[in-house]
Amino acid sequence: MKKIVVKRNETIFESGAKADSVYLIVSGEIGIFLPTNNSDKPDFILGENEIFGEMGVIDKSLRAGRADALSDANLIKISQHEFNDKLSKSDPFITGLTRVLVTRIRGLLKKTTTKKNVTNSGIEPANQESDS
Repeated sequence: MKKIVVKRNETIFESGAKADSVYLIVSGEIGIFLPTNNSDKPDFILGENEIFGEMGVIDKSLRAGRADALSDANLIKISQHEFNDKLSKSDPFITGLTRVLVTRIRGLLKKTTTKKNVTNSGIEPANQESDS
């Protein structure tokens, strides 16, 4: 584990980057921006004692979003190896549950991203009733 300091507006990681660490927020605020977000307002705002960056580490996939410091922040950076070591020492049920939850969240993010892209294109999403 390593303590790090990030300055306001600093990008911690980009969407699509390799997930090699999990972060714990000691102080400050972090904004998570999904790939479909073209605004300066984050999709999620995280604060003290919250964790981010865990999904890609748990399911060994690329980052689902960009993380930017919304204020100066103090973080604890936990490497993928350290995180996996801690997870391997936990109850196997908890490990399995964690993986299932991440898979479900990723599925929901894909559906949300797809709907948002279709909505922005002016095409009506499938399985949605029309007013006509």
